[in-house]
Amino acid sequence: MVSISDIISYVLTFFALYVQVFFLLMVFKTREQIKKNTSFPPDVNWPAVTIMVPCWNEEETIVKTVDSLLAVDYPKDKLIIKVVDDGSTDNTWQVIQKFQGVMNVDLIRKENGGKHTAMNLIIATATTEYIGNLDADTFIEPNTLKKTMWQFLSDKDMMAVSPAIVIHEPKGFLQKAQDLQFNMFIPLKKVLSLMNGIHVTQGQFSIYRKKVFDDLGPYKNAHRTEDLEIAYRMQVNGYKIGQCHDAFVHTTSPNTLKDLYKQRLRWMYGFINNSYDYRRYLFKSKYGVFSLFTVPIGLLYIVTTLFGTAVVLFGIGNALYHLVSRLLVTNFHTGEISFFFVNARPLIFIYIVLILFFIIMAIIGKKIRGKKPVPDLSFIFFFLFFNFIASVWLFKAVYNTLVTRKEVAWR
Repeated sequence: MVSISDIISYVLTFFALYVQVFFLLMVFKTREQIKKNTSFPPDVNWPAVTIMVPCWNEEETIVKTVDSLLAVDYPKDKLIIKVVDDGSTDNTWQVIQKFQGVMNVDLIRKENGGKHTAMNLIIATATTEYIGNLDADTFIEPNTLKKTMWQFLSDKDMMAVSPAIVIHEPKGFLQKAQDLQFNMFIPLKKVLSLMNGIHVTQGQFSIYRKKVFDDLGPYKNAHRTEDLEIAYRMQVNGYKIGQCHDAFVHTTSPNTLKDLYKQRLRWMYGFINNSYDYRRYLFKSKYGVFSLFTVPIGLLYIVTTLFGTAVVLFGIGNALYHLVSRLLVTNFHTGEISFFFVNARPLIFIYIVLILFFIIMAIIGKKIRGKKPVPDLSFIFFFLFFNFIASVWLFKAVYNTLVTRKEVAWR
């Protein structure tokens, strides 16, 4: 007899399988565009751009971040760098004095008000047509800025562009698992950009036409995910968002479970609550792929992960209960107990297929980055452990949303 749990499992896995097949087919369909590297003529008249670097307690990384900006291959008289110390309590302000007097670098100090207030301060006075943000623990490759800006120059309708975000020098299984996840995002986000379905202009680094802020207003706190909310606002107002998949920005990543938990909790809480704030725009064809596909599959991912984890934990608990019961009844005689039982239900094979799809996406992402496209030990860690612990911050994000209504901390 099929249980309610089995019915829900089959429904959720069907939709998950449908989404994965869809993405694989779209990657195959757009493979020429994905394989194609960004190129532009040598005589481009590059426009002026303001890059703001908001920072709070980033004394360990801020110098390297600004140095990476100063080293980009872009006309120096067209690049304005604004470093904003948002009331740091460490030595950030003292450290960035290194750049005092550098021609195209401005140092600004303000009382702590949050990342969005630091960026809005610059947006309010910026005079360039293009304005971008770079996180203070992120490092840009020399050719990334030109590649990103070329997306605007080759498409007059493009209003915001994000590059591919990768993990900076991943060490240990935890960071390598995050790197694997970010690799998967590269082809997925490229496909979404080609369908104009991107739901977040990544806070690590993104560039906008200033017209976006002039028309739609400045950043909002947005449950501490201002990069996600501005993308939602752009989508519902018909503003095009793109991704430059072969331009790379390296971000530092959490190297402890505690720090990873805090980061992902903020991301998930922000996604859930911004989606709720924009609920009247969802599932309406007027707002395109963003409304009908991108946000719904994100919500489906949360439901599927939490339900799947609950089923697995219940199954493990039930098996242990029966094992202990049998051991007690048989006076700990294990002769008739099999420890090699394999569940051959169709759901298990569907799960295996889903994992294979994820592996394929990760391999494609590695190939785009120019890395050897073969799985390594981080793949095993990711699918056996990382995905499982994701349910912890997902559950907490849902709990905070539905029960406590408690905003999550930045760190």
